[in-house]
This record gives sequence, C-alpha cells and structure tokens, in this order.
Amino acid sequence: MVGEKKKDEVEKAREDTEKELGRTVKGPEDSKPLLPQFINVSRNKFIDISFQLFREYVYPNGARLRIDFPLRLSVAQNNTHRVFDVSGLSYYIPPGWMFIDWKSKPGTPNFIM
Repeated sequence: MVGEKKKDEVEKAREDTEKELGRTVKGPEDSKPLLPQFINVSRNKFIDISFQLFREYVYPNGARLRIDFPLRLSVAQNNTHRVFDVSGLSYYIPPGWMFIDWKSKPGTPNFIM
C-alpha cells in the first residue's frame, strides 16, 4: 500500500509537469543536455562542428591539444583556429601545429569543408 501511495505521488508530479510544459514527459531520455550559450560579436564566422566527438591538434614537438565535444570553429586567413566547446571554453589556436585529427559522432559527416 505504501508503494502505491508513493507511485501515485510520482504520477501526480509527472502529470503536473506535463501540464506545465504542454507535452508528455518520458523521463531522462527525453531531456537534452543544456549547451552553453555561444555569443559571437567578432567578425569571425563560425561553423557548426558539433558532430565531432573530439578534435586534436598535434605539434611538431609531439605536444597535443585535445578538445572534447567541440561545437563551433572559425578559421582565419592566417590559419588561426578559434574553437568553442561543450563546456563553454573558448580556444585560440595559432598556426604551428602539424595536423589535426578528429572523430565524428556515429552517423554524422566526417568532412564538411
């Protein structure tokens, strides 16, 4: 009987939330993670690279800069990269790296440029 009462309270809370949102709430799988707000007031044009799981810059000395879940990329004429990631971090990456590697999410493009 106690289990039924608790279930009824949970069900009522779910119904109240559905009414407030105006849609059916399925559970955790229904909610999307909140992405950081991206505000660009520069002259740089950014493209969406959110299909990448990571992006890694490799330097001649063997150093690596790995950016997990990048969202936006701008490439300047001098090959400077600016990257914005899912945690809200912004990266300024001057030329000098030897190459970049990345991995796309399943079912998304491997190349877009």
